[in-house]
Amino acid sequence: MKTLLLTLMVVTIVCLDLGYTLVCLGGSGPYKDVVCAKDQTICYRYIVWPFKSRVTIMRGCTSSCPERNNHVCCSTDRCNK
Repeated sequence: MKTLLLTLMVVTIVCLDLGYTLVCLGGSGPYKDVVCAKDQTICYRYIVWPFKSRVTIMRGCTSSCPERNNHVCCSTDRCNK
């Protein structure tokens, strides 16, 4: 029995991706943790004005940071608060 459990544990560890994945806040509110894909190494936050009196802040993962004034990019977990 112990051998079976040990074998299952080893197989699980080998099959799982134990590499680091970035966690960003995602969506437009309420914000939730989003696990980024391997190629997405940047968290972003940007402001959208859909109407004159309403501001929406978008957050998520990306592979490159857009070069725009209203975009903020960073590369640590949950840094896009």
